[in-house]
Amino acid sequence: MNYTKGQYVIYSGTEICSIGEIVKRNFDGEGEKDYITINPLELNTTFYVPWDKADDALKPLMPKEILLELIERMKTETAQSRGNTESRNINFRDALKEGNHEVILSVMSEIYMEKLNRAESGKQLYKMDKRNFELAKKLIDSEISILFGIESSEVEAFIRSKVK
Repeated sequence: MNYTKGQYVIYSGTEICSIGEIVKRNFDGEGEKDYITINPLELNTTFYVPWDKADDALKPLMPKEILLELIERMKTETAQSRGNTESRNINFRDALKEGNHEVILSVMSEIYMEKLNRAESGKQLYKMDKRNFELAKKLIDSEISILFGIESSEVEAFIRSKVK
């Protein structure tokens, strides 16, 4: 993948970052290597990603058209809670690693349905499901916010307007 300064990417499946510079650093004491600097949008820090590992660690944002298509599909697909938290966690972890938004959104829908089912019997969502949902929501909200130039707080209403 080609990287340009200011381009947005997803780092390690969970963090939206902007590309900085390509720099030489000696972090391991064995000589200088090329690193690409990335700056997380929500943290005031800089990460150094080894250039030779950048394609594994950095994923492009999903194109607007494909993201809209996935949101549109949510209209016709009915999420069902399968009640298998372990399976959801594995699917979710794999989807984050691969940058598979279709699975991420599907798992989010499934967790949401599980939350509704558990609420009916006075129970709360499992901690891992809650954590995964919040992580996925943060990622999707950030990505939609950047792609469509809206505030993160407006994303839920944006999705609802597309699903109606």
